[in-house]
Amino acid sequence: MHTQLQFKAWFTDPDPDAEPDDEVSRPVVGWRESDGAAMVLDAKTGSVVPAAEQEGFKSVEELPDTRPLGVVPGNGWRITQTGKGPVGGPARPVAAFLVYADHVVPVMNLPGRGDYSGAWKARGWRLLDPDS
Repeated sequence: MHTQLQFKAWFTDPDPDAEPDDEVSRPVVGWRESDGAAMVLDAKTGSVVPAAEQEGFKSVEELPDTRPLGVVPGNGWRITQTGKGPVGGPARPVAAFLVYADHVVPVMNLPGRGDYSGAWKARGWRLLDPDS
């Protein structure tokens, strides 16, 4: 499966109140064909410029791909909270699993109170086999 790599260019923070080790980042928007230099948007001029030629340039970093690779049905798996008595409290059915490059996240339902920005936290939950 093809994933799109993403990169950030890091610069020293130009804010006069910034500490010497404070950094800011700008997304890399492309690569110069002639030499492969990372290009960033210069907000002041509205043009695309080489990151390494900008004041305060420090480095370019590849960002981890955080998009799911796929979804797998829950197939009877359940999860329960850990530390809730000997059985672990009531088990909740898993609707599906989101599969990422380096981990899997069970999906039970949408978060409450309209907060859809958070991620499922494995701490405090235990995955139960469908046959248990």
